[in-house]
Order: sequence, then C-alpha cells, then structure tokens
Amino acid sequence: MTSSMYSFKNKGIRTLLTATAIAMLMQTAVAPVAGIASAAPAADSKVTSASSAAIYKSFQNMLYKKDGLPAADRYLESKISQVTPYHATLMVLQLENARFKALTAITDRMLVPNVQDQMQKLYKWNDSFTQLMSRTKDTSLRSLLQQARDSGYRLVTIEGSLYPIMNYAAFEKYTSYVNKDIKQYIRIMAVETSNISTEDGGLMIGYQDMLNRALNQEQFLNDYPKSNRKQRVQMLMNEYTLYTFYGLDNTPLFDYDTNIMAANAQKGYKAVLQRNSSGDSAFLKKLNEFMDVVTESKFEKTEAVENWLDQNVSRNEYSNQ
Repeated sequence: MTSSMYSFKNKGIRTLLTATAIAMLMQTAVAPVAGIASAAPAADSKVTSASSAAIYKSFQNMLYKKDGLPAADRYLESKISQVTPYHATLMVLQLENARFKALTAITDRMLVPNVQDQMQKLYKWNDSFTQLMSRTKDTSLRSLLQQARDSGYRLVTIEGSLYPIMNYAAFEKYTSYVNKDIKQYIRIMAVETSNISTEDGGLMIGYQDMLNRALNQEQFLNDYPKSNRKQRVQMLMNEYTLYTFYGLDNTPLFDYDTNIMAANAQKGYKAVLQRNSSGDSAFLKKLNEFMDVVTESKFEKTEAVENWLDQNVSRNEYSNQ
C-alpha cells in the first residue's frame, strides 16, 4: 500500500475540516480569543476574578506545552466550576483551537502506511480508539491511539482509511459553564462529528436530517450574530445550503440521466416544510420558493429551475473559498 493512498481526503470531510477553517484555527490557536462578552463571576461565592484568572493562566501554561492537550483537558474539567463564565468560555474555545491545530500532525502520523496497515488489521466496524488499543500489543501504536483519544479526537473511517476527527462530545461536559452561544455551538458540532453528513462525494444522512441541521445552524446565526464562532457555523451552513439545492457529486439532487429530482428529497423537503412555519427563516422561505418552482416543472431540472438556482442560490455565493 503506497503513501499516496493515505493522502488527506478533504472532500470526504469537507464539512468538518475545510481548508479555510483550518487556516483560521491555526492562526488563532495560541492567540487570545476575541468576541466573548465578559461575564460576572459564577454563582459560587468563592469564585473571584483573581482566582479565576489564576486558573486561566495555569490552564494556558499546560495547553501550550508539547503534547499538553490531555493534561490541559483534565485540569480544565477539574477547575471549570471554579472560574467565571468568561474564563470558562475562553478556555473551552482555546482548547478547541489547540485541538484543531494538533489534528494535522496526529493525522499525518496515523496515515503513515505501516501504521495505517496495523490499524486496518485490528479495526472492526465502528471501533473507538479505546477498542483498537485493547487489540494491539504494539506499545508504539497503543501510545499513538491513546494520545489521539486523550487529546480529544474520535476514530472514523473515511474513504477506506482510518482518521482522527474532532470529538465534540468530549466538550459537552463543559456546556453548563460556558456562554449560551458556545453551548449551542458545541451541540451543533457534536451532531456533525457523531454522524458525519458526507463521505466520498455522497450524502450519508437523510434529507430531513440534513434540513434540520441547516435550520439549527441558521437559528444559531440569528440568535448569536456576534458570536466568536459565527464564521465557523456560517461556513457549515453554506455547505448544507449547497447540499440542499444541488446535492453532491455522488448524491445529486437531480438525476444525471433523467434530470428528475430524487424522490426521497421530494418527500423529505415537503415533510420539513409542512412541519415548520417559514417565519423568520430565510432558509425555509428559499426552500419553499424552490419547491414551488420544481413542482411546476414536474420535478424536472428545467431551464426555469436552473435560472432560479442561479439567481437565488448561486454556487459562488455559498462556496467556502
């Protein structure tokens, strides 16, 4: 097996790790996180600004050491109830940034051909890092798998290879302490990483699930227009908008041969529109207009449908450049 076969497949995990997102995360990983509103000390009367700041400083000292992610996470978990919401939010976002920055290096280590071969021989469907660790006697491999797990990643198969990705479920233990926007952001991202939406140019979730995710992303953007994580959620929603109105290469919305809209998409889109009032949702209003146009065309991708798409959902507008 050659190393080229283990090249990083951006298309399969575009929703999770777009090139723009990675660049942004790496730029901000060691910098102060801007755009977080200051908060009063937590309800616990023992929490003071000074004690909270001291914990924050100790956390940073751990986080930015080489291979410091596991220790920083353990420290944060033990101390987060003793800091202000402001510092809690700041530390959680810095932990996320650091995990993103470290992900590239640990991915490269796992994609080394002999390492990938060892993992593939041990792997069973839906295995976790812990399960894989229990099957190997190779101390070096076990150490790598443990580091990946304890650094906040989960194991997935993408296009036939085994990858570490962000494990947002590992952030859920912090949601009671952070600001409301970050609590919702973590929930949105936990859904994405627990059940990946696309792989190898194909849609891996149902159409209703896809639309519901887009609606949750839109709600976040409406509720928290100044959130520090607005740009990342916007990028995610851009992806879902393109999935909704165009489909993917291997799951096109309109069949390549017949130009007819996928039957399951027709049913799913109608069901979501029937259950939800468009109200303040620009996404649902646009979807409703789209369904009117395609219904009139008898669900065929006619010139009228293509013109509507060009005018209302331009690929260029929603592509994450």
